[in-house]
Amino acid sequence: MKRHRKIESIPIAAIQVLNPRNRSRARLKEIVKSIETIGLKRPITVSKREMANEYDLACGQTRMEAVSALGQVGIPAILVEASTEQCILMSLVENIARRRHSPIELVRDIGRLAKSYRAPDIALKLGVTEDFARAVAYLSKHGEDRLISAVERGIVPPTLAVEIARARTPKLQGALLEAFVNEKHTSKQIAKLRKLVEQRHRKSMKAQFADETINAASLVRTFRRETERQEIVAKKSDLTHARLVLLINGLKMLMSERMFTSLLREEGLDKIPLPVLRLMSASGS
Repeated sequence: MKRHRKIESIPIAAIQVLNPRNRSRARLKEIVKSIETIGLKRPITVSKREMANEYDLACGQTRMEAVSALGQVGIPAILVEASTEQCILMSLVENIARRRHSPIELVRDIGRLAKSYRAPDIALKLGVTEDFARAVAYLSKHGEDRLISAVERGIVPPTLAVEIARARTPKLQGALLEAFVNEKHTSKQIAKLRKLVEQRHRKSMKAQFADETINAASLVRTFRRETERQEIVAKKSDLTHARLVLLINGLKMLMSERMFTSLLREEGLDKIPLPVLRLMSASGS
């Protein structure tokens, strides 16, 4: 949206409120008193209509009403170039940003703003993290109403809901959600579970029937077996590395013996492979 920040005094009577809202009298009185005491601290924002000496209000309805209540006929305004739809959107954003959100309202407002703004802009306007805004926007874009409802009620955090939403079938999504609720897995663990199940389905010739066996209990069993398998692989890797270090150190000791190297030369075995030489050099550094 292109904006030119030019401030002018605009007749209040020439300003059209596109998205009028009812304000509490107490709040309006507070603003009237503030403007009467210290003046208008922030101009309103308007867009000039084409072919007419009239303006559309983008931001600042309460400020304009307070100035009008004080008997003033004009008000300082920032002029921007914006369509009627853009003015309504700017007004909506200002209202959302000022509201004290409940968790449900916050999630729904992010979903509304995601249609026109990127996650970093939403995060800045609403005072939430980019990860939170990005996650909720993703769920809203992909129509994940069930997961959005779970986020609204605080059952799952947004980032974890996104991992569940990436599952290829509703049944797998439901099993992952149940696994989280029952076992309190982390987002990384849920992502690992999802990828593990989908990898196995791709390899299976009966992948089209595999969903029949998916449930939270089977996912947890699969995760535990995979964790145990990886631990065994890690232990084998550590053992292999220890044996390799022992062999390399033993070979270095032998290569330092003159009689051994002479014997190797006589047998034509004195040329050591380059990878072994590199390991010997690395172990000595």
